Amino acid sequence: MKMYGGNRMAILVSCRRFARLCVTAAAILLPSLAEAQTTLRFSSFEPPVAFITKDILTPWAEETSKASNGAFKIDMFPGGTLGRDPAAQLKLAQDGVVDFAWVVAGYTPGRFDDTTIVELPFLFNSVKEGSLVLTRLFAKGKLRGFDNIKLVGLFTTPTNEIHTTEPLLKPEDIKGRKFRGAGPNQLAMLTGIGAVPIGGIAGPAIAENMQRGMIDGTLNEWNAVASFRIAEVAKSHLRVPMGSVAFMVVMNKAKYDSLSGDAKAAIDKMSGEAFAQIFAAKLDARNEEVAKQIAADPKHKTVVPDAATLELWKTALANVEGDWLKGDPTRPALLAAFKAELEVIRSGK
Repeated sequence: MKMYGGNRMAILVSCRRFARLCVTAAAILLPSLAEAQTTLRFSSFEPPVAFITKDILTPWAEETSKASNGAFKIDMFPGGTLGRDPAAQLKLAQDGVVDFAWVVAGYTPGRFDDTTIVELPFLFNSVKEGSLVLTRLFAKGKLRGFDNIKLVGLFTTPTNEIHTTEPLLKPEDIKGRKFRGAGPNQLAMLTGIGAVPIGGIAGPAIAENMQRGMIDGTLNEWNAVASFRIAEVAKSHLRVPMGSVAFMVVMNKAKYDSLSGDAKAAIDKMSGEAFAQIFAAKLDARNEEVAKQIAADPKHKTVVPDAATLELWKTALANVEGDWLKGDPTRPALLAAFKAELEVIRSGK
């Protein structure tokens, strides 16, 4: 009996120790499991040091994570870690490979055609103007192509300007020059003013192609001029607003729908116009900072055209808007809505 009692006591002690071990193990493992369940993956095809990814998207992810009060954590995966092809980012988000993705609208031809409105020259003057107009048009249901995704942010680049290896000032100076164009609308615009359009050159390859004499110039915003080292080759710069490009941050809709109400509220709070304001303030400032740095460099010549010269460019580019309007019967109404919203924004509302 004593032996039996001793065995029973030993068994009880062992059970208690095992229970304590289970509790300890659970205390260690459960937070890790919870964290794994609430970690959201944000993909950017840009390198981690690129301005937009480093100074805009990454801080946004951190602030949005904080706003969730522990409901989730957004981890950045830059440099194509989860998919290198810039044109595949939307599909990665739709397929659930990633939860958030940084997407160039034009890389999905035919889907976000309404956003090509921002590619028109002389339409708006800043990232803030372009991004807020697009965001408000989307909120009013005036932009097509956004079905089955959760749109988190809609933006534009700064307006593209003219960067060349040799100086030019007036539209006739561009005739016969080989210019890199970023897409069909930009290539058509170059054709319309007499340039020789060259497509298929990605941003990182622009400087090399200029160095080799394959192109004489390119249409880019200043942040790209710095990021892609274009300024090492292009020493002449003409500040004529040659249109922009639409960007967006999208989220997998099923993932968003699966989140708690508090988690959704945190994402919504940091999305839409709030995100557009953050994005625009940082990128507009960066754009002008680079422009001023290059203008102060004696090796470069930056020209701000006078009013008369700008009118010459407007006249030369007048056909661009007309050709764009002919592309879809809904475009005249969209352009009118864009301009009306722009006036509201410029009035400070």
